[in-house]
Amino acid sequence: MSTTSGDGERDWARLRSLTADSGFTENGEERSERVKGLMQRWKNAAFRARKLMSDPWMDYNINLLPVIRAKRHRYSAIRKTWTVDIVEVKLLGDPFARGAMRECFRMKKLSSMSRNQDWTHANNYVAKRYIQEVDREVLFSDVRLQMDAKLWAEEFNRHSPPKKIDIVQMCVMEMLEMPGQPLYHLEHFIEGDYVKYNSNSGFVTDLSRKTPQAFSHFTFERSGHQMMVVDIQGVGDLYTDPQIHTVAGTDYGDGNLGTKGMALFFHSHACNDICHSLCLTEFDLSDKEKQEMAEGTTVTRGGGRGGEEATRFVRPASVCEPLVAQTEEEEGDAMACLRRRTMSVMSNSSGGTGGDSSSCGEKEKKKHDEECVCEECLAECVTGVVLQDEEDEEEEEEGEYGDDEEEEEKGPVSRKVAFHTLSVERKQRERNDSLGSSYGGSSSRLTRDTEREEYWQGVRKQSMPAGVLSAIQMELLADAACRAHVSHQASVLGQIHLDLARYHELGRFLPEEDNSEKRMALGETAENGEKNEEGVVNYDRESALYHLDVARRCGVLEAIVTVAQMAYGLPHELLKDVGEDEGWGGELDEDGNARGNDKEAFAFELMETAAEMGERSAMLFVAEAYETGRRMGKEGRTRWPAAIQWYQRAMGFDEEEEGGGGGGGTKEGSTRPRYEILAKMAEMYQEGGYELDQDYERAYELYTEAGEVAMEAMKGKLANKYYEMAEMCAV
Repeated sequence: MSTTSGDGERDWARLRSLTADSGFTENGEERSERVKGLMQRWKNAAFRARKLMSDPWMDYNINLLPVIRAKRHRYSAIRKTWTVDIVEVKLLGDPFARGAMRECFRMKKLSSMSRNQDWTHANNYVAKRYIQEVDREVLFSDVRLQMDAKLWAEEFNRHSPPKKIDIVQMCVMEMLEMPGQPLYHLEHFIEGDYVKYNSNSGFVTDLSRKTPQAFSHFTFERSGHQMMVVDIQGVGDLYTDPQIHTVAGTDYGDGNLGTKGMALFFHSHACNDICHSLCLTEFDLSDKEKQEMAEGTTVTRGGGRGGEEATRFVRPASVCEPLVAQTEEEEGDAMACLRRRTMSVMSNSSGGTGGDSSSCGEKEKKKHDEECVCEECLAECVTGVVLQDEEDEEEEEEGEYGDDEEEEEKGPVSRKVAFHTLSVERKQRERNDSLGSSYGGSSSRLTRDTEREEYWQGVRKQSMPAGVLSAIQMELLADAACRAHVSHQASVLGQIHLDLARYHELGRFLPEEDNSEKRMALGETAENGEKNEEGVVNYDRESALYHLDVARRCGVLEAIVTVAQMAYGLPHELLKDVGEDEGWGGELDEDGNARGNDKEAFAFELMETAAEMGERSAMLFVAEAYETGRRMGKEGRTRWPAAIQWYQRAMGFDEEEEGGGGGGGTKEGSTRPRYEILAKMAEMYQEGGYELDQDYERAYELYTEAGEVAMEAMKGKLANKYYEMAEMCAV
């Protein structure tokens, strides 16, 4: 059990009172036992402190190995530039750990800022090498990923969470004197129990750590739904090897699963106290999913290492609001906004640290000497004083950290730096937490109010929550997204829900005991050699429909078309076993009142929405409905002008997609070739009626154009028929 400065003062005060000649009434035996207990506690603390000073790799005699010259490639996430220099290292050839893709080696490196050439005191590092040969760019991409994730960790710390986090600095080492000049990833060695808190495929550890899960959720909302940092693993709250999911799914290597990875995270994420303190929105899950999560999640609130302690908030956390502007005029790149944000904080903090940076006044300085360990002086030491020696200068430059496993908000910090102590390690980490690690400098930690005042001087950004708060708000969101002529680019939140529906259909979230049944349903051979000929997975249909409906309300085109096809009883790709028997049509209006249960009217409204979003097959469906007066619901009626309008839009869509060519073939998802649409429009103008004026001249033009298009499509007989119809209109 670690001891804080407050505990230490109380213990020494009790020890002095117990060893005094007067002032107590206890008998000698009780006093002796209490003294022994206090002394044993301090002996244990001293033993642990001395253990931290010892080299855990002393037995490997790495200092006796030959020196290897290496080229070090370091990446600045702020400037997006690389820095190259030459360093000397000693590498132990036998790996001490091996993963699925990389193996780890022990390495020592001397500080380039120090004149001391004693390798016994060199820093310990972990060199990671890919087991299979990979392209050189993969290693540099991994470094960019980790350093970008480090920026998000610093942004998370600015919001005053109960526990600060950090991500280990990583660089690429090119071993110049080894055969083939292999490339390694280099990280500072972290001593302690290595734990994987979550993964890029939705795994969440049974340890139920709150901070890693809240950090992943924070990055999603803070980036405006553009990205998410996952695959959190490391020692305590010092993480390494993260993964970033982006909406495009093209950056940051093959581990970037895009919105599918975000969907896997949210399916297994239950918001905790830290999420609530940051005002993060709970992701919308079905009642059954919430029940399963509540039954399957046990949170340990004891003080053990394996469980999450009850969260203590020293000060209120700042509200998380998106960095990305929601206006089309402003740039929408989350990483670019984060870089500008970090550089702004750097410039403001560096400009305000001149002069006396102490939090105590002159009167306090006279009252407290440098040996004082009160809370005021500790705060002064943490926030205002930069402790450095020769080794620390390079540590600050490289952004390397100590091996303390759990950061304490008010840990003891020594002001006398004669050797590399745990206090220096903690102080160094505090300095790195305040942006020093990312840009090779140090800055004082800003308070919550000051930081907020500096950053929110511009226009406040519109919040982008991870959940939709109520059914009425969901309906309003769908109305705003679909009726305001939104583009084909669907909302990220809706796409995540659509991916969840697809995962449910595939049986991704079935319990372990149902895996054999799932394999049989997907056509794979089970252990007994049987196959499920029907190919149906008994998935959570209720949850799948819930996520599909939320995606539809969020304005996702694929979800809108799928639900419309389900309501009509038409074939569809997603959730193929769901049909018109489902209770579609019970929608709410803006006042929260039911619109009725007219499935056809509900389905037609969705088809019209999809047509407005640019879906050609929906345009043709709506045009045919207005032409015939069918499939429009009880209140639908034939309107040829509307049919003409939608036919024209469908052809205009074709011209944009095909470069204006007049090919008669049908595209995927289309139901009619272009010459048939032209002939149908000509027929309506020829006959007239249903609010459309008869126009033979327009019919002649359309029949003629239909004949030309049919001729280009090698439909000679059909072209002659259209020419004959045109002649009839010309008489």
